[in-house]
Order: sequence, then structure tokens, then C-alpha cells
Amino acid sequence: MTEQEFVDKVNHHYFRAHDLYEGNGGYNIRRGTAHVISGYLEDLFALYMAQKIGSKENHYLLDKIMSIESIEKKRATSFKPDLAILQNGAVTHYYDLKTNLGWNRYLEEYLKKKDDLIKKIKGKNGWIRFAGEPIQNIVFSEQLKYQMVVFNGFNINPKDLQINIAYAATLENVEMHILNTFNEKDGTLNIDLKAFDCLYEFYENQ
Repeated sequence: MTEQEFVDKVNHHYFRAHDLYEGNGGYNIRRGTAHVISGYLEDLFALYMAQKIGSKENHYLLDKIMSIESIEKKRATSFKPDLAILQNGAVTHYYDLKTNLGWNRYLEEYLKKKDDLIKKIKGKNGWIRFAGEPIQNIVFSEQLKYQMVVFNGFNINPKDLQINIAYAATLENVEMHILNTFNEKDGTLNIDLKAFDCLYEFYENQ
């Protein structure tokens, strides 16, 4: 899957987000709020990454709860990446997927918490559990980073977007990738191929 194909597939899903899954049956049924596409974006992104990396040995875990022991709280600390890549029992990637940044235009507090989380779990042992299966022990890579992947960078003031990007760059364990950028001159969205490249350049450095 190319970057253009990835973007086209997501955009197609956007355009159909107001469609009724089962049609209207000839009745006056109309949808107001669009269907949420975040689940589709996660599935497609996992497939895109798997195809780019090309390893049939890796595991690509979507919305899977992961846990580590927490001495401070005397109980497990749990978290759920939108996509985590598991390589030979080690979590090497932690992705957080956002369709846009309209949900939170000021990300400092949010990103700082993610930076603190990665500091806490890097190099530590943890576990995951699937229904009906034994607990699976895992380890979190020493190189692990929290990677926020934003599909569209248009639903936010450009200055606020740059402030968020600049702040993310100051955090040791955070990376931020904007896949589509807005061109103010002609009002178009442009695919940022460098942002796509960063997603698996990091993988190659493992």
C-alpha cells in the first residue's frame, strides 16, 4: 500500500461516514453525526505498517491493554496503545492515532503525561492477556517512544499546530507525525512523505 493509497482509503471512509450501514429501506432515515472512523484508521494503519516493515514474525496489536507492575500504586499500571508492534516479545513501537487535532488544540499536558509514561515503562517487563490464553510476558524496548500520528493537520490553527509540534520535539520520548498538511496559499491538503518515512525509519533503528 502506498502513502497515496492509504490517504485515499481514509478519505473515502470520511466521505461515506454519513451513510447508513443498512440503507434507509425506503424510509426517511437520515444520519446527523457521522460514524466514527477511528477504528477503521487504526486497522488500515496497522496493515500499512505491516506491509512496509514486511515481517511476518512481528505482532501488530490494536487497542490491546498492556500492563506493568507499579510499585507506587501497589497495583498494575495499564495502558492501551492504538497500535503496538511486538517483535520477539519486545514492544518496539507505541502509536497513538488521531484523525485530527480538533479534540485538543493544546497538547502540552497530554504529551507530557505520555512522555512520563514512556520513561516509566522503557526497559521494564510487562504482560498482555488474551481471552482463553495464558498471560504473555513482554518487555518494553529501551528505545521505545510515544508516537502520535495525526492524519489531518487542518482542524487546528496553524500557529497552534506549530506550537504543539515544537513542544513535542522538546520531549525525549515523544514524536509527532502530521501525515497531511494544509497549504494556506491554495487551500489544499498535501501528503507529507517525510512524516510517513519517519514511521518506519525509527523501526529500522531498532
